[in-house]
Amino acid sequence: MESSGIRKRTVLLVEDHKFSLIALRMMLERMGIEVIPAENGLEAVNICKLKNDLDLILMDLKMPVMDGYSAMLEIKKIRPGIRIIAETAYALEGDERKILEAGFDDYLAKPITIDILENTVRRNLA
Repeated sequence: MESSGIRKRTVLLVEDHKFSLIALRMMLERMGIEVIPAENGLEAVNICKLKNDLDLILMDLKMPVMDGYSAMLEIKKIRPGIRIIAETAYALEGDERKILEAGFDDYLAKPITIDILENTVRRNLA
């Protein structure tokens, strides 16, 4: 299921739940994407300070150490052009609007299917 438009891209996957991390990583790798994992927002910020070759970030919102909102704001200071997609299991009506207004570039509600993930990744890498 490699997708020619998104192969050889690098995604920072920020997720504190092991099962979600494994599942999302497998889906992204199946698309031909290199995945760099991070378990919390602070780790993601530090990776962004060190790596200039990231193409996209998938960021869980609720994490220990530093949540996704705080991490997104710090990363946008370091790498203002990088697109950051929020992912959350606690989707309520109006959440997408709040997430986008906070500064995220896109939004995924869990559970995330491979089709939804691929369409969202493709749209954000275009």
